[in-house]
Amino acid sequence: MTELTIRTNNQPRRLFNPCELSQSQRAKLRRQFDWMSDEEFDHNCSFFLYRGWYYNLCDFLTNTNPDGMFKGWHGIASDSYFTGTLVKLCGDDVVVGRYCC
Repeated sequence: MTELTIRTNNQPRRLFNPCELSQSQRAKLRRQFDWMSDEEFDHNCSFFLYRGWYYNLCDFLTNTNPDGMFKGWHGIASDSYFTGTLVKLCGDDVVVGRYCC
């Protein structure tokens, strides 16, 4: 069986709302999330920047097995069957990690 590897630098990243960004940053973020309604984009989202890409906290599934293979992580977003992104909530910040197996 292949072993699960989780990599993180444990650096907290600030969660933010689109209204906190400059016009150019907000335009880049809006292009990435153009499928969202304006109302949802402006009021119901918490974003963070990781490796040059914006993530929406709402796109992560809740870790329903806190003692399982993703112990200590609050949210999971799969990229493929073998890889994905993990988040750990820390107040107004989020710690991000990558997993692969």
